[in-house]
Amino acid sequence: MIETLGEAMSPDAVGWKFARLKTLHERGVRVPGLFCLTGAAFHRAVAPVADTIDALVRDTDLDDWERVCATSARIREVIAGAGLGPEVERALEERLAADFPDGPLLAVRASVIGAPGQGEDSAQNPFAGMSDSFLYVPPSGVKEAVLRCWASAFSPEGLLYRHRQRLPFSGLSVAVGVQRMVFGERSLVLFTCDPTSYARDTVISASWGIGEGVVQEKAPVDHYFVHSRTGNVESVVARKTTMVTLDAERGHGTVETAVAGERVDVPVLSDEEARSLAALGRDIEKVFGEPQDIEATITEDGLVHVVQSRPVTIEADRHRIWSSANVSESFPDTTTPMTYSVARRFYWLLNYDYLRRSGVPESELHDLHETMTRLLGFLDNRIYHSINSFIRMLSAVPMFDSVRRDWERLVAELDTFYHHESEKPAGLRARGRRAVRLVTGWGRVVRGYRTLPRDFTDFQERWSALLREVRTSTTASEHPLKLVADYRHTWRTAGQLWGITLVNYQFMVLFHKAVELAMDRWGVDEQETLFSQLLCGGRQLKGAEIALSAVRLAELVRADAGLHDLFLGGQPRPIWDRLEAGKLPRDFTEEVHRHIERYGDRGIAELKLEKANLRDTPWELIRLVQQYAASDLTVADMEEVERATRLAGEELLRGKLPRARLRRARLRRAVLLGLFDRLRTTLYYREVGRYMRSELFGYSKQVIRALGVELHRREVLADPEDVFFLDLDELFGFVDGTGSTRDLAGLVAIRRRDLEKSRALRPLREFATGDVVATSVPQEEDVSPADMERGVALRGLGSCPGKVRGYARVLSNPSLDGDFPADSILITRETDPGWLYLMLASKGIVVERGSLLSHTAITGRKFGIPTIVGVPDATRRIPDGSLIEVDGGTGSVVILDEDPR
Repeated sequence: MIETLGEAMSPDAVGWKFARLKTLHERGVRVPGLFCLTGAAFHRAVAPVADTIDALVRDTDLDDWERVCATSARIREVIAGAGLGPEVERALEERLAADFPDGPLLAVRASVIGAPGQGEDSAQNPFAGMSDSFLYVPPSGVKEAVLRCWASAFSPEGLLYRHRQRLPFSGLSVAVGVQRMVFGERSLVLFTCDPTSYARDTVISASWGIGEGVVQEKAPVDHYFVHSRTGNVESVVARKTTMVTLDAERGHGTVETAVAGERVDVPVLSDEEARSLAALGRDIEKVFGEPQDIEATITEDGLVHVVQSRPVTIEADRHRIWSSANVSESFPDTTTPMTYSVARRFYWLLNYDYLRRSGVPESELHDLHETMTRLLGFLDNRIYHSINSFIRMLSAVPMFDSVRRDWERLVAELDTFYHHESEKPAGLRARGRRAVRLVTGWGRVVRGYRTLPRDFTDFQERWSALLREVRTSTTASEHPLKLVADYRHTWRTAGQLWGITLVNYQFMVLFHKAVELAMDRWGVDEQETLFSQLLCGGRQLKGAEIALSAVRLAELVRADAGLHDLFLGGQPRPIWDRLEAGKLPRDFTEEVHRHIERYGDRGIAELKLEKANLRDTPWELIRLVQQYAASDLTVADMEEVERATRLAGEELLRGKLPRARLRRARLRRAVLLGLFDRLRTTLYYREVGRYMRSELFGYSKQVIRALGVELHRREVLADPEDVFFLDLDELFGFVDGTGSTRDLAGLVAIRRRDLEKSRALRPLREFATGDVVATSVPQEEDVSPADMERGVALRGLGSCPGKVRGYARVLSNPSLDGDFPADSILITRETDPGWLYLMLASKGIVVERGSLLSHTAITGRKFGIPTIVGVPDATRRIPDGSLIEVDGGTGSVVILDEDPR
């Protein structure tokens, strides 16, 4: 019935809250000593009245707040009347005497235990924390505190929470932890990921006094944001006038008291302390394998005592995670709707063919159709990956879980802490089917690697033949319907070919991981240097091949005195005109045309359809050759540099492997060089595939430009280049009659304005949104009450995104006197769990106190209610009944009409 840190303390027995503290204690984290009354103790004591409690809950309309409150009060009386029972009471007294013989003040905390995975502080419901906690409790008060903890599982807020979350009431029990009270001078709540965006950055809210001041919003708090990559600390220091601490007059319990004057404006934490706490948070996160919400207190001697750690729920269906990493390499900065629409279709076809080749059943491909057509987003005229869509799609590949972390690191280049695990099948039969698919999937991988050279060669040949066929017919004189039909045929055919490039990408990730694992196991350091050196050599990568071709042209120029003088003194366009007129040496002219024929789809930002490539502006090749000709760069020199780099890498690797056992060192060296050879091969295929993608986009440019010329001729567009401000469906729909508007010029005008606005915005590499994605707006300065007027924004910390309009309901306590209309926005000083009913009934929430990690913020995020915390003087500055607009993303509150309705 009672367990200590030295005993099992499993989640089923004592709840997740205390089971995690035991785990941290075992890992060396400083946790105050405690023991727990198990759920079995609760059942033993409450068993005589369990039927009465079940009947009271069953007969209550849980949507009627007054009846919920009445039922809760009655259950509290029933549990108090039942008492602990002689057996539990005796065990409690014995444990108190054994563990705390010095009679210290204690903390008594409840943790609800439900069905597996549904208890308080579980991964699914980390904020089911409607349970009570009692601080600075003398040993003589523990018995009463335990009874009140048991009853708190049936508090009005607890009943409402379980009802709204559709959690069962049957099988519920309560564990109670009795813990030595640490007299903290400072307290904090720490999230190992930003709760508003899931970024890996650490967020800390800290105050003077004990943690109740932070969690229950009873004290002003400082905020600290520790950047995960740089360690930089940004702080928002509040004026901390009050804190929560021991009620010294009574000798137990808590009291709000004034902060000493010299500490009011002093930061609670130094930057170094914030970094140290962030490191502790990362260590705890590694223990549990997911982002954590940690409560801790710091004693006068500077020691950190952890009193709670629970998971941060990442609800993928309420957030969209966007990243420009990797994709911005292909589509840098702003681009046009046409480029986005073609790119989006390409990603769909590419990944559909990859999943098909990976053995994903047709039924699953059908179900994933919407996901695969939304792998990219177009935000502020910039292209982003939708990480949600990619994870959901790739989770259909049986072996993806095995390489997921490597995919996130090497392919998606993720910094955001977003690890929404794919759902694992429940039931023996479902798990068996998954196991069969996993074995079959890895079998496909093995066979796929054996056939990769043949399959990739087939891909190249079939694509080259198709491209030759369609390019000759793509001219402005071709009938528009024929151009559209050819385009669709080309892309349908390409869609059956392109998946092999992702199959190859898969092997690239696998071999990269194999090399890293081998070097880690054999103690090889300087891995970044080895990767850069040993990936040289082998078959020439496509990009290098194109560059070498241009250098060869420069060598021809330097070898001919007349050409050399012309190229050093002339302008690119006139030189090209002379070449086209046949006025330059024949062999040089043929080499230039051969280069353009082979590599004409290369160019700056070549996948952007609105950008010209070398095939469109061939004189740009002349400009490049001029630059090379002015130097002494040669093909032989470039090849020698690559060869020397490779040899240096092999020599470095030889020195990194132990020499004591020469045969083993040779074997390991051979294994690593063999793995690097295979990795180089996949890189070669990847670069070939990338240029073939440029050819596909280059062909698309030809078709779209030809249609732009035709629509300009028909006076539909003012300029042929306006065609790139349409998307593909709009363009083709106009041509074949399936479009939704004939006013293409009107669309172009709107899109041009959008592009100009977007160019002025700062691009983000990675971000998350829990609301409809909207264009960023500059933040306005906060204003004093004297300056407050209609239409001017108040500022706070946006805690749950969403923009809503409603009528301000300014309240000082949750005891509702009168009705609470559905369009009300709650305005108050701070909240605690007692406010839950009003919070859930609100369109939005605005509080003066609180932090990103406080009860208000967590509740708002949990239930998707636009929420802002830390708005100074909100209850005074916002008139009750006024029409207001709340933006939980930017932290802005705007008064639209001060006249109460």
